[in-house]
Amino acid sequence: MNWLGKIWQWAILNIFVLAVMIFVVTREPVGWNTLGLIDPVLEAGKWGLRFLLVSLAITPLNRYFGWRSIIPLRKPAGLWAFGFGAVHLFLVLTHDARLGIYWLEFPLQPFIIIGLVALAILSAMAITSNRWAMKWLGKSWKRLHRLVYVASLLIVIHALLAIQMSKKMLLTENVEIELTIYLTILLVLLIARLPLVRSTAMRVIWPKRRYGLP
Repeated sequence: MNWLGKIWQWAILNIFVLAVMIFVVTREPVGWNTLGLIDPVLEAGKWGLRFLLVSLAITPLNRYFGWRSIIPLRKPAGLWAFGFGAVHLFLVLTHDARLGIYWLEFPLQPFIIIGLVALAILSAMAITSNRWAMKWLGKSWKRLHRLVYVASLLIVIHALLAIQMSKKMLLTENVEIELTIYLTILLVLLIARLPLVRSTAMRVIWPKRRYGLP
């Protein structure tokens, strides 16, 4: 039963995400004008961003606070971020076709281009998130996966621009506040990775390590 103790966090995460995924994809498209209902397109996009933030938060939490037990969750959280992003795109195509909104007509809107670029980055990362790809790509693997920082910023920009492009702002006020919170969290996570910030914070949080003390 030792194996169960090692994977319980992984199992809980994936069971939870599967439940959320089923809940999102089984919702009926409701559009921007329906109060009190859940829009699956919006929810899929938000959950993708949430899991991306969770994935980005794991390294700082381990580095600054020693939460080593959550490291195995970083990869599945990132993969689920891609999964919800892909579902978001699928629902955009089917959802908007039903509503008669032709967002994918040329020329493409800037927020659509930004979203597609972000999803392309997440797709490349998902495809190469295995040992074979790490061995094949060598040092390029890390450079590729550092693009997650670019993708995360693009996703937030995509979401904010998409909200601004909507002419029905009544239902998007709370979403804008939520996205602003996500942007703040993202900026904190990115700043926490800066070498100067990291070294300064480590001296404050773990002063004993500086002098080699237990």
